[in-house]
Amino acid sequence: MKRRLIVACGSGVATSQTIASKIAGLLEDDGIDFPVEAVDYKSIQSELPSTGIYVYVAQPDDEVLEKAEELGVKVFPGIPFLTGMGADQIYDDIKALVE
Repeated sequence: MKRRLIVACGSGVATSQTIASKIAGLLEDDGIDFPVEAVDYKSIQSELPSTGIYVYVAQPDDEVLEKAEELGVKVFPGIPFLTGMGADQIYDDIKALVE
């Protein structure tokens, strides 16, 4: 797996940065050193080839999902990291991929 996780939202600043920080903090707490970056959705096609895990804020379009699947990028929803609902299961799935 490519050694990077990206979180994408419209601007790559507010929501994606918050979620990226939460995921990075959880990984750090578990002693896992794995790069986590916030990016803007407009650059997602150029970011996917160097990514192993993509966490989205807004549902990505079919073209992006097809490209992710073609590249073997695992895709997860990010909103649970804001709401807390379902975040533990998604984090466990991410953690299993990066360990």
